[in-house]
Amino acid sequence: MTMVHVDGPGWVDQRTSPILGLFPIAVEQYLNSAVAVHAPGVTTVTTTARYFALHGLVAHEAERRDLDDGAARDLLRRSEIVYALACMAHRDSADHVGEWPAPHGEDKLRSALESGPVDLAVSAGHGAGRYSNSSWGFLGAYRGSEMTLGVLSTESFSTGDAFEVAPVRDSLHGVVDLATTAASVSLADVAGLADACLCQARFSPDGEWLARRFAGRPHDVGTVAGVLGQTQQMIAAAIQTAPVEGLEDLARFVMYDPQMLTHEHAHTGDVWRRWRGLRTRAESVYAWRLLWARMCDALPSSGAMTPAQLGERLADEMPAGTLRAYVAGLPAVTDAVGQPLPAERDASVLERADVDRWIATLVLGAHRHTALNAGPDTPERRGFEGPGGHRLGVEELSPHWVAGTTNSWVDRSLQDLAVHLAEVMVNRAHRVTMAKSYFRRSDQRFIMPVRVVLDDGLVFRVNGEVARPPSLRWAQLMSMSRQVGLLARDEDGTWARGPRGALLD
Repeated sequence: MTMVHVDGPGWVDQRTSPILGLFPIAVEQYLNSAVAVHAPGVTTVTTTARYFALHGLVAHEAERRDLDDGAARDLLRRSEIVYALACMAHRDSADHVGEWPAPHGEDKLRSALESGPVDLAVSAGHGAGRYSNSSWGFLGAYRGSEMTLGVLSTESFSTGDAFEVAPVRDSLHGVVDLATTAASVSLADVAGLADACLCQARFSPDGEWLARRFAGRPHDVGTVAGVLGQTQQMIAAAIQTAPVEGLEDLARFVMYDPQMLTHEHAHTGDVWRRWRGLRTRAESVYAWRLLWARMCDALPSSGAMTPAQLGERLADEMPAGTLRAYVAGLPAVTDAVGQPLPAERDASVLERADVDRWIATLVLGAHRHTALNAGPDTPERRGFEGPGGHRLGVEELSPHWVAGTTNSWVDRSLQDLAVHLAEVMVNRAHRVTMAKSYFRRSDQRFIMPVRVVLDDGLVFRVNGEVARPPSLRWAQLMSMSRQVGLLARDEDGTWARGPRGALLD
């Protein structure tokens, strides 16, 4: 009888491909979904306002010329190249004003320029020398936002109801015309397109149209334009109330400043109050990310640890004593009338060691959950954890979950709690990896988005982790607003209303 040795499925054992992946413990699911609702029209990859106008104009031209998808795609790619070159040429001139986001594809185009004018057929093509790997250029980064703002149709590559061709054509027709007729383009060839540079959008006709789109319509309560307008008015109110140099200054106003609820625009709808809950929830999300990154850093580059050993690394950075005593030493999250207090920014919290401070932030988030659920339903509570019964509002690692955990562990030591949290994070990361893994038929590989691997009770590090603050898209909204003249920034970095700031009233 012939004996056969079986190793197991080869496509699992021999062709598994770990990739970096995003959101390894999926603690930001509710926050990300809520931010998408409350900051419509931008994402983390929409960096340059004039692409909204350019894409709309190309879609209009494709319709007018009755182009099929292939020809429309080619015109889009060629137009993005010419636009990028126009921005690059003007930035190198004496007339360029200020610092602005770079056009997409600049690195590839700079490389191409080293050999002479950019060959549009090559750069807009799909082979070597292409400026973008995506078939539709950089449309993919903007299309969802462009559909949200009505620039593009939701059904095809065509203009949406809010697109206005006259001001956009007046500003950018030269870009599309050159993209249509030229075989190659040098920086000298686009010198006459200075008005197309991003630095000019604050004063251009298409910039005025874009400013109206990004200002929203705050009084259209319950609509996307209404939510966008109320969010923009909140940001404008913050920069008028106190000096705002960065996102932390804006966060303090939104989370804690009582003037936020007395401003003349505060009660147009309930968006401002929902943002108060949302921004406060972000404190807990960031604390979890920081704890997870610290655990990943504790793992050796080779070798492994048990989840309990990882937890002991966190426990070593916690003070002695019970959780009950720890909780009693934290600052209050509200005053006697329910006004939020800056507990997360209290010196007694900020002066703690890292892990101690992050766990304190989680417990404070649990206290805010308790306070928000102690009375009638409010916009702040809905912003903090969603509508009543929302599954993401009560999931593992949420403030609701932390509140339940602290109640259960209140008479245990802080060290025991730290070990428990580490084990929960490791097990959760393992489940998230398994849920996101998939078999890629194109190359017969099993793809695993993973930072650490839990195998037979041991944890191995595959990829490192950098804890970044969760995105609320405020930076993108403020950048777009500055580009189109709704906001401005002084030389000292302080934000102010821009030349079109009246649109935010």
